[in-house]
Amino acid sequence: MKIVRPSTLVATLRETVSPGSVAALPPGRRSTRVLFVLALAGAVAGWLDLYQHYDVSGAGATIAAIARAAPILLCRYRPLAAWWLALAAAIATALPTHPVSDSEPWPWAVTSVWSLVVVLSVIALRAPRRVSVALWLILIAAGTALVLSRGPVQLDALLPVTILSALAPLTAEAIGGRSAAQRRLVVVEEISQAEHARRTLLEERTRIARELHDVVAHHMSVITVQADSAPYRIADLPPAAVDEFASIAAEARRSLTEMRRLLHVLRRDTDADTEHSPQPGLAELPVLIETAHRAGLDAHLSVADTVPAPDRVPVGVQLSAYRLVQESLSNVVRHARGATVRVHVTGDAAALRITVVNSAPEAAEPAGASGTPGAAKALGRPVEPHLQTSAAAAAGTGHGLIGMRERVAMLAGELHTEALPDGGFRVAAMLPLPPADTTPAPTTPGAA
Repeated sequence: MKIVRPSTLVATLRETVSPGSVAALPPGRRSTRVLFVLALAGAVAGWLDLYQHYDVSGAGATIAAIARAAPILLCRYRPLAAWWLALAAAIATALPTHPVSDSEPWPWAVTSVWSLVVVLSVIALRAPRRVSVALWLILIAAGTALVLSRGPVQLDALLPVTILSALAPLTAEAIGGRSAAQRRLVVVEEISQAEHARRTLLEERTRIARELHDVVAHHMSVITVQADSAPYRIADLPPAAVDEFASIAAEARRSLTEMRRLLHVLRRDTDADTEHSPQPGLAELPVLIETAHRAGLDAHLSVADTVPAPDRVPVGVQLSAYRLVQESLSNVVRHARGATVRVHVTGDAAALRITVVNSAPEAAEPAGASGTPGAAKALGRPVEPHLQTSAAAAAGTGHGLIGMRERVAMLAGELHTEALPDGGFRVAAMLPLPPADTTPAPTTPGAA
């Protein structure tokens, strides 16, 4: 059995008598209009009820009707003050009135109960349950005292108002709790979506870092070999230069060791079969298109004559270009079944440009065709929902567009994605190239 502490009782009593202890309703035209309609209906019905069923004069019925309707309007701003005003108006109405027949309720007229129930329901939406229970007990006590003032207690006179004044606040509290739960659910979903986007971004950055490790490690290996072999390739080197080359080689080897440790952390959750695979470049694009053909995708590749030679394009740029095409193809397989894909590679000495355009998908595609997950897997990438033939897809929420943006941003390039009027989709990327006097890098290094 739960024991109610005296401090809890004192706090509850303080809340029931303090006008500002119950918060007002949130500002809104809808709640104001609803309360205005309820107050107007209570005033009109209250006047008719008192005038016809309780033998009250027209002036008296008007005053009592207004006094009982006013708390309904006041509860929009001060619910607890409105409750005490409604209770006082109901008691003041009951004391001088006498029903014209035994079928009319007393001490609480129907319209008095209307005002009390509306205000108590508003309080149930804004106050703890203990406050509603305390006010309900006060209402029952006031009704009992009025009944005793005119004779023995008649339970049938108090039973309707007792049940109605209990059910209405409970119903209002349940509706308010459901609305609050829905609002909390919306907030939780927004937080979950933000966390999912953040986790996806981190996963893509980790994957890009794993791939770029192979590129950087290759360059570090070249530096080590060149520094170690410099005394043998260059004649008559002074001792200071020999020592400097030896120091460079030692630092490069230490850097490679640290990078291998970093790679072990980054690849801890990846497939061991792909840990040491060479990173692809522009030369592997025809193979990628051929793989797409075998997977059932109608893909076409065109490479302009102005595209610089592979030895003029840094490995990081080649890898990003390859991944952009791979991401696009794998997602066309998933979201544009039966579409035709055209990959255009253009460029000059300043930039490399990749454009992937797919047509509108077919209305239906039989099982096992190009739209199957197995076809996307054949392209070497997991299916990732980023290319869709709708305007909403341009915003991009899948891993594919996130990975594309990260790769392009890493190279200080530009990425544009858009849904086409015919139902297709277009991905265009511009990847800057270093100046012509920069030392060229090999095309497809392996892992360190």
